[in-house]
Amino acid sequence: KKTANQTANSQKGKMRNSTQEKACKGKDKTANKSENSTNSPETKPIRGSRRSPPTNPFKPGNQQALKHGGYGRRMLLSDAITEDAQALTLDDELFWLRAANLTAAENIGRWQTELELANDEAAKDLHELISSAEKAMHRNTARIESLEYTKGSIAKLQVDAAYREAVTEKVELEIDVMKDGDKDNAIVVHNSLPIPGR
Repeated sequence: KKTANQTANSQKGKMRNSTQEKACKGKDKTANKSENSTNSPETKPIRGSRRSPPTNPFKPGNQQALKHGGYGRRMLLSDAITEDAQALTLDDELFWLRAANLTAAENIGRWQTELELANDEAAKDLHELISSAEKAMHRNTARIESLEYTKGSIAKLQVDAAYREAVTEKVELEIDVMKDGDKDNAIVVHNSLPIPGR
């Protein structure tokens, strides 16, 4: 019985000593870590803590994560098509229409040279192709004119909006000056001394 108590008590002492050693080692490690972390250039900055959470870079109503709009969800467009469509401008549309016009003109020239050597049946088909290509060119030209007009009107609208903002700001400043000026004049009038003899 004594030996059993003795071995149990000896184990308690060993456990106490080992936990104390571990605690000391842990303190040394954390001290070394904190020293190394402050001195290390690879240390990542703390983004937030319990009392100061990281700020949210997105504003309320943000839809940055929304990849597809109404058409994209219903037509099942791929991500690549959606990204490209969002990046397109009126200049891209104009480029495509002009390229289509040049392609049609090239085809018309090729069909006209084939027309010289063609028989009656082939000539009829070639005339139809030439006619449809010319109609497509007319449609493209009308669309090009419309887009150029739209580009010009957008630029004019932007200039007009900037002018209206400048005029509004100028009028507001003049109103403020008039209000302040009236107050200043009123103060001068009230502070002026009466002229003797009048």
